[in-house]
Amino acid sequence: MLLGALLVPQTAAAAPAVRASCFAATGLVQTVDHPRLPARADWICNGRNPQNTPQVSWVFFTPDDFANKGLKPSHFVTDIARFDRISLIVMDASGPLRSRTYSMEDVGHFVNGPKFALPLPDMQGATGLVVAIEKPWSGVIASRASLQVQQTPTDALGWSDDAMLAIALLLGMMLTPLLYHAVFHRILREGYVLWQIASATSIIALITIHSGLIHHLIGIGMETTIQLSMLALMVPMVFSSGFLLSYLEVEAIPEGMRKLLKSVVIAAGLTLTFIALPLAFLRPLTAIAFLLIPIPLAAVAIASAAMAIRSGRRIAWAQLCSWAALSLAYLFNAVRGFGLVMGDGWVDVGFVGAITLHVAVGVFAVLYRVDIMRKERERVNARLDALTNLIDLDPLTGIFNRRAFEQRFVELRSDGFHALAVVDLDHFKRINDKFGHATGDRVLQEVAAVLAGDKDAIGFRMGGEEFVVMMRGSQIQQRAEQLRRAITIRIANEVEGIDAPVTASMGLIESPPGGASSMRQLYSHADRLLYEAKYSGRNRLISERIQIFEPPSRERRMKDRRNADRRAEG
Repeated sequence: MLLGALLVPQTAAAAPAVRASCFAATGLVQTVDHPRLPARADWICNGRNPQNTPQVSWVFFTPDDFANKGLKPSHFVTDIARFDRISLIVMDASGPLRSRTYSMEDVGHFVNGPKFALPLPDMQGATGLVVAIEKPWSGVIASRASLQVQQTPTDALGWSDDAMLAIALLLGMMLTPLLYHAVFHRILREGYVLWQIASATSIIALITIHSGLIHHLIGIGMETTIQLSMLALMVPMVFSSGFLLSYLEVEAIPEGMRKLLKSVVIAAGLTLTFIALPLAFLRPLTAIAFLLIPIPLAAVAIASAAMAIRSGRRIAWAQLCSWAALSLAYLFNAVRGFGLVMGDGWVDVGFVGAITLHVAVGVFAVLYRVDIMRKERERVNARLDALTNLIDLDPLTGIFNRRAFEQRFVELRSDGFHALAVVDLDHFKRINDKFGHATGDRVLQEVAAVLAGDKDAIGFRMGGEEFVVMMRGSQIQQRAEQLRRAITIRIANEVEGIDAPVTASMGLIESPPGGASSMRQLYSHADRLLYEAKYSGRNRLISERIQIFEPPSRERRMKDRRNADRRAEG
């Protein structure tokens, strides 16, 4: 269905169209009602538009063009772009017969595709038609010009209605993954899913504007359409860059490259926004700017994905393919915008196909990442189940006991649990004495429930009111403090009858990978920090981080000793 939708705009024309054979580019010399016609030597009749943005771009539909089709055209149809005036000059064998002139404000007939139509003057007795486009902002307005016939008001101009139906079907297919992404984000709460939703939405908006479907939905004028079209080309680059940076881990792309990509995105966005303004002095720069500005952004994005691939991140291949497809789409658009292609066909199909491939690869990337997370979760759950079968659980709280801590310490360290915290409830004996051991047991059970709330932390009950927590990941100290504070809140909410807050003290030691600290050393160190927390007034966390010191090599020690001896002799 997708491939068929992409091929329809190429094969389904709305009606037979007359294409021009001759083009010219001249300066602006105004006569009574239209610019002065070019001399015979100025015309180029090889089917090529000679210049991108001259003062006046000329299109000549010759008597042979009319004779080849045998049509009586009713409208001049071309792609949307800025211009000052368009003069339609009816010709016969002796010269101009009559003319009609339009400004951008006069354009109100938008047709299928990124096109507009202007009614022709009375063509009675005409053998040809000359079109003068004053100060065009893009070569596309001349190169894609045609004459079409609309016999009834329902006849399609521009692309066919079948082509528009195919585009609508394609957009509907793009909307479906957005619903899945919304569900994924609700479950996963991952930022990259939001970036992909924004990127796919911007692509849908781009195709809606590029295909002319927007004029079937809302009534907007020529200048508004052009502004929206330029912004729609810029926004997918911004969102795709955000998707790239949030999709890959921080360590996958060097920090310098991340900063460079962000800077290039901001610079490209601001520059393209400025270039899109309808300022006269920007007219010669618009087409070249929309060709050149995306190049450094695409280059940096592709280089970032390549770096991630070299660092072993296979998921970066999806980003590389996605950006390659987006770059190809912008290349097709640049070819069209420069007026290098004379008619509808492979450029439009290529643009829609490349931009659709970009969305499809993004959808695959999200699904692939979700599948990785699912497998990782299954692996972790299976491992925890295996641990449960191998080690004892504390019968009161349901979490691991001291024996489990001692037996699995080395394995947990190898899995990235490099922080150890000792937690002790403050004045727990008073709770047992005042409210009874049943209430004390409930308090211990709620402490265990709090420690199980961090997916990157594993709690152990060491005995009495003392617990040990092994932690991994980032922001260890902040998360440990959150757990400690959560104990007081949870007990106050879940255990009835206690008339005062139950607080906890904690000693935390972080030992980075590569440290040779044993279980007893880390536990003893954390227990000392817990004692300091108790001695300092309780209800607090005291933490330290072990710094790894590598002694100098034997050769370096000998060199330092020789240098010291020389200084002493001097």
